[in-house]
Formats: sequence, structure tokens, C-alpha cells
Amino acid sequence: MKIFINGQAYQLEQDFSVSAALALFLTPQQQKTSFAVALNGEFLPRENYSLTRLSNQDGLDVLFPIQGG
Repeated sequence: MKIFINGQAYQLEQDFSVSAALALFLTPQQQKTSFAVALNGEFLPRENYSLTRLSNQDGLDVLFPIQGG
């Protein structure tokens, strides 16, 4: 199946969870930081990452906070 993470296409086997897909995209350091995930435009609570299965053509947007002033 094909999914998109921040607009980049990834080819995955069937039955991938959101957390498994994020492991492909995020570096170990990024995985330790705070971030938000939207699945097909809808924000997903962190506790649902491992429970939510991806489907063909799903899109994940991973958003990191920007610090500044």
C-alpha cells in the first residue's frame, strides 16, 4: 500500500499502524520530542497511534513545535 508522510510517498506492507509508520519517518531523536500527528487532516491523539491502522493512500502530517520569539 502507498501512504504519504508530510507529502512524501512511502510503500508499506498491509496492516501498518500509525506508530510503525512514524518509526520509518522520524529519527530516534525526533521520536523523543514533542510532535502532533494528523491523519488525513484530522489530529490523532497520541494514545491512538499504535491502535490506528493505515489504509492505502492515507496521509500523515507530522508537526513539530517551532520555538522562537
